[in-house]
Amino acid sequence: MKWVDEFFEEEECSLRQMADIENLLRTSSAAYMYDKLVIENLTHQEATEIIKDLKENDNPIDPREQFKRMFK
Repeated sequence: MKWVDEFFEEEECSLRQMADIENLLRTSSAAYMYDKLVIENLTHQEATEIIKDLKENDNPIDPREQFKRMFK
């Protein structure tokens, strides 16, 4: 389904992606890499990659979630 990738390649990032990035920037240890990020200028694909990176380095605020991650 290569045509789907080509369709989203130039697509602007969605409001959902913007919200996800803003929320993850508060808790992710990789947030320092995106200090000067202008979310409104991102493409769909760029936003997807940033969200993936931020989620991989996310540190939940809830101690219960931190405990669960520690013993995964």
